[in-house]
Amino acid sequence: MINKKRLISRFIRYVKIDSLSKQEGRFAAQIKKELKALGLACVEDTAGKKLGGEAGNLFISLKANIKNVPRILFNAHIDTVVPGTGIKPKIRKGIVTSDGRTILGADNKAGVAVIMEVLKIIKERKLQHGDIDILFTVAEEIGLSGSKFVDKKFLKADLGYVLDGGDVDEIINKAPSQDSIEVKISGRAAHAGVHPEKGINAIKVASEAIAKMKLGRIDYETTANIGIISGGVATNIVPESVTIKGEARSHNAAKLKNQIAHMIKVLRKACKEHGAKLSCEVKQAYRAFEVPALHKAMIIARSAAEGVGIKPKVKATGGGSDANIFRSFGLPCLIIGVGADRVHTKKERIAVKDMVKGAEFVINIIRESVTCSKKR
Repeated sequence: MINKKRLISRFIRYVKIDSLSKQEGRFAAQIKKELKALGLACVEDTAGKKLGGEAGNLFISLKANIKNVPRILFNAHIDTVVPGTGIKPKIRKGIVTSDGRTILGADNKAGVAVIMEVLKIIKERKLQHGDIDILFTVAEEIGLSGSKFVDKKFLKADLGYVLDGGDVDEIINKAPSQDSIEVKISGRAAHAGVHPEKGINAIKVASEAIAKMKLGRIDYETTANIGIISGGVATNIVPESVTIKGEARSHNAAKLKNQIAHMIKVLRKACKEHGAKLSCEVKQAYRAFEVPALHKAMIIARSAAEGVGIKPKVKATGGGSDANIFRSFGLPCLIIGVGADRVHTKKERIAVKDMVKGAEFVINIIRESVTCSKKR
């Protein structure tokens, strides 16, 4: 049923269109053009304006042609990470890659291509289906920003599937909460060669604090990281201030709270010892979610996967996605993959067979939702 040649051609066309976060205008226009050709109306929300970007989230709805079927949402994000401009895809031995100078953009244009191909097949084959909502989000790669501005009136589905995973045999039903932390350490400037003892070296204070922090994998459900540190103006000046940015994630709310508290405690102690000042801001990035094994979304996904020859592996992830945000709005979502591999690197790639299998999986989710409803 999947037109492999058309699907891959679509994917190649998509990755050639630059769409860094908040610069998705051209890609959004291309999607809207193709939706119009399919006779589908597309609503663009105001997320782009609120974020200072070029495009908003795109919402499409297909009215059911059969009754009493769960309303399903399919989602993929249309932005990519850097280096993601001027992508030149190539196919060798069934594997799609970039030319090695950029990412490929399979994260998440493989998901977008699969959803668009599925819409085409629904129209061509006149498949039976319940209400289907499609939501293409912007600015996902910069903190799930686009989905946070989605109008809740677009989230009427009973269950959802976010096509932002990796392996096609993995069904992600659990993801952690994340808190971000931004710290400023203020010391005292002084001439580094004439009277360094009169200064308070903010970089040294920060270094001592970070060295004493528990970072990396804290336990099986908690991680922490310091990702950015910046400060100083010249080698002959004792640095007066330093900014540190980091995060902590956990599937356990108490553990997340404790990890953030630990990081702040270490910073305060180092500042006190050296006479530096500390300002700290903690922000909630997103909250954890878990879809139970017996939830309708899971039952449909498992059956759909097995129906196309996939032996599904249900697992948790350590990353966040738009599924976290949708769940906070009351919509339970699973994360499924269409084959994107080595994402966020110049070695990113995707196997043609995996993308085709991912598309078959999505089609079968729609079929299985109808079948399950008829069995009731």
